[in-house]
Amino acid sequence: MRRHFFILLAAALLAGGPAMARGATPPAPCAVSSETARGADAGATATPAETGPIHLSLDEAVAAAIASNPGLRALLHRSAAAERSAKAAGRTRWGQLDAFFNYTRYNDDWIVRPMSREMFEEVGGFAGLPWDRNQRHYGLTFQIPLYMGGQLSNGIEVRRLEAKKSMALLEGSRWQVRFNAVSLYTGIQTLDAMGDAVDDLIHSLERTKQRLDIMVETGKRPKLDRLKVLEELEDARAQRASIQADRVRVSSLLLALMGKDPSGQVVADPLPDRIPAASLTPPELRKAAVQSSTILRARFTAEQGERGVRVATASFIPKVVASGNVVQNAAPSLDNPLDTWQVSVGVVVPIFHGTSRFEELAAAKENRSAARNALVQARVDTLARLEEAMARFHAAAAELRAARARVAAGDEAARIEQIRYDTGAGTVEDLLRAQSRKENARASRAKALGALLTAAERINSIVEKEAVK
Repeated sequence: MRRHFFILLAAALLAGGPAMARGATPPAPCAVSSETARGADAGATATPAETGPIHLSLDEAVAAAIASNPGLRALLHRSAAAERSAKAAGRTRWGQLDAFFNYTRYNDDWIVRPMSREMFEEVGGFAGLPWDRNQRHYGLTFQIPLYMGGQLSNGIEVRRLEAKKSMALLEGSRWQVRFNAVSLYTGIQTLDAMGDAVDDLIHSLERTKQRLDIMVETGKRPKLDRLKVLEELEDARAQRASIQADRVRVSSLLLALMGKDPSGQVVADPLPDRIPAASLTPPELRKAAVQSSTILRARFTAEQGERGVRVATASFIPKVVASGNVVQNAAPSLDNPLDTWQVSVGVVVPIFHGTSRFEELAAAKENRSAARNALVQARVDTLARLEEAMARFHAAAAELRAARARVAAGDEAARIEQIRYDTGAGTVEDLLRAQSRKENARASRAKALGALLTAAERINSIVEKEAVK
C-alpha cells in the first residue's frame, strides 16, 4: 500500500510541476515600445514575503505571473531594443550629416583656403593668398547612399525581421509563463487534495486505534491488530509530511514565477470538479498550431536567410554615393573666414577581395537552406506536440471518470468493512485495505483532475488560444 501511494504522489507532482517548452510559442507579433519596456522596470525585483499566506485564485496567479515575471521583463526589453535597432537601420537610407571642427598648427605657414581659379585672377597673385601656420576649419559634411545594389534595403529588412522575431518570442513566452503558472497552481491544488485524503486516512486510523485500545484491554482483539494499525498510522503521517514538503516546493516555484519572495506561502482554491471542454475541433486546433509563434519565428528566420543571400549578392554590385561638405577656413591672418564647398557623386566598383565575397555568398546560401529546413522541423514538431497534448487530455479525462467511480466504490467498501470489523466478522487487514483503497481512490481522483487541467492548458499553450476551457 505504501509503495502504491508514493507512485500516485509522484505522478501528481509530475502532472502539476512546471513543464518548460524547448521554445516559447507566441501568437502573431504585436508592437512593443521602449516606453512599455521602461515601465516594466517598476517592481522588477522580487517583492518581500507577505506577513501571512497569500490567497490567490487561478486567474490572479496567472495575471501576477505574466505581469511580474522577471524573464518576461527581460524579453520585453530585448524586444524593445530590437525594434529600436530596426528603426535605426531603416533611417540610414536618409544618409548622414555631421558637423566638424579642427584646429591645426603647422611647422610653417600653409595656405588657409585651397587654391582655385579665383585666386589666380586676383591682383597680387600668390602674394595675396592667405597663409598661416595656425588654422581652424569647421563646417558640415553629408553623405547619401544613392544606389547600394539592394544591400541597404535588404539589410534593413533583416533587422525588421529580427524585431518581429523578438516580439513573437515575447508573446510566446507569455503563453509559456501562463502554462507554468497554471501547472504549478494545479500542482498545489492536487497536493492539497491528496493531503486532505491522507488527513482523512490518519483520522480514520486514529479512530480505529482508539477502538482497538479498548478492545485489546478487554481481550476482544489481539495486540497484533493494534500494532498493524500503528504501523499504517505512522506510515500515513510520514506520507503527509512528504506531501507538505512537496507543496512548499511547488508553492515556492509559483511565487518565484510571479517575481515574489519564494519563502512565502500560497493558499489556493480547491480543485474545480469539472472536465474542461474544447471549443475548437481537432482540425481547427491543427490549423491554429501551424500559426503559432514557434513556426512564426522559424518563418521569419527563413525570410532572413533569403535576405542574407541578397545582401551577399549585393557585394558584387557597384555602389553609388553622393557626398559633399561646406567648410569655413579661418586663421589669425584673416579678418573673415573663407568659405569653401564641395559636392560629389562617387561610384565604387568591387573588383577583387581575395574571393571572400564568394565564400560569404556560399555561407549565406547555406544559412538559407538551414533556415528552410528548420521551418519544416518546427512545423512537424509543433504538430507532434499538439497530438501528444490532445492524447494526454483525453487520457486524463478517462482517468478522471474512472477515478470518480473508484471513489464511490471505495467509500462503500470502507463503510462495509468498518461494520464487519466492529461486529467481529472482519479482520483488521480487510479494514486497513479498504481504508487504504478509499483514500488512494480520492488521491487518484485529485491526480487525474490535476493532470486534466494541466493537459488542457498545454493544448492552449501550443495553439496559443483559449481552445480548451
